Amino acid sequence: MAWQEIQGHDIIFERFRSAHLRGRLSGSFLFIGSSGIGKRRFALALAKGLLCKGESGIRLEPCGICDSCRLFGVGWQASQTNQPNQTGMITNHPDFSYFAKPADKSFIPLEFLIGSKDHRGEEGFCFDISRTPYMGNRKVAVIDDADYLNAEGANAILKTLEEPPPDSLIILIGTSTAKQLPTIRSRCRIVRFSPLSPRVLASILLKNDVVATLDQGLSLARRSGGSFELARELCDDAIDKIRAELGKYLSNRSIDTVQMAVHLNTFVEEAGKEAPLRRKRLRTLLNVAIDHFMEDLKKTNSHDSMKFISERLLNTLEASGQIDQNANLPYIIDAWCNKFR
Repeated sequence: MAWQEIQGHDIIFERFRSAHLRGRLSGSFLFIGSSGIGKRRFALALAKGLLCKGESGIRLEPCGICDSCRLFGVGWQASQTNQPNQTGMITNHPDFSYFAKPADKSFIPLEFLIGSKDHRGEEGFCFDISRTPYMGNRKVAVIDDADYLNAEGANAILKTLEEPPPDSLIILIGTSTAKQLPTIRSRCRIVRFSPLSPRVLASILLKNDVVATLDQGLSLARRSGGSFELARELCDDAIDKIRAELGKYLSNRSIDTVQMAVHLNTFVEEAGKEAPLRRKRLRTLLNVAIDHFMEDLKKTNSHDSMKFISERLLNTLEASGQIDQNANLPYIIDAWCNKFR
């Protein structure tokens, strides 16, 4: 059985368990891998196992009945698969803290890291991890969305990452080392998470009622690149419809870019009035395009075609990166479509 029902990352878990058994599990780690493959869930499960006071905690297996395990409380399982409260309050455990970028912010706020202006050094990530453990001899802190640490935020936590308190564990979660400042990378041990295999992801999709059959799960898993998050988004009927319509545009060398931009803007607006929902839909749409171009590259042997498809793929990847920078969505769509001329 998979550790805490987390599938696909057994090798990484065994490395952490081995380090824990040897008394060497501490310091700063940077979890890297594509979104939706279980990095956050792994980090939260690791924290719970590490802070467990029962005998099974020695093996990083939370007992579920000790004072520490009970403090993780109701909603903990949901927080492992859905976005937790982004101020660190996904649990009442005094020795665990969690921080992430709010949906309406471009970067992780500085006050999350070192406290508000009126309470600098008296709250936030650096303060929390520096305090003496309350229940045992461990402190654990997780900074999710580390891709969104700007220079000011990164500089504020460098000393803490380089010299964390004894027996504390700090985990940063990101999607790519390229998105981390060199000063962050150099102070963390990098742990790379691979995409979930099609069979593993298909079984997860089936278990979570995203698909009705294993075959459907396998098909969706292959299209999503091993990401549960993307697979769930691609299962949307609206996405299936736009996939077919978008494919007609992407497969042609001559495109009516104005019509294409109008069509895609309408599709994004239909996601709702809230900006996070629209950004999420545009990201999914661009992922569909990326998947389309990757498949086209596999099918062609022509150097000219490879160059043509690669240019469109790079333009799409660039547009996807602009979403993370909170650029104006209609502008992203218009600029992306114009490059198809």
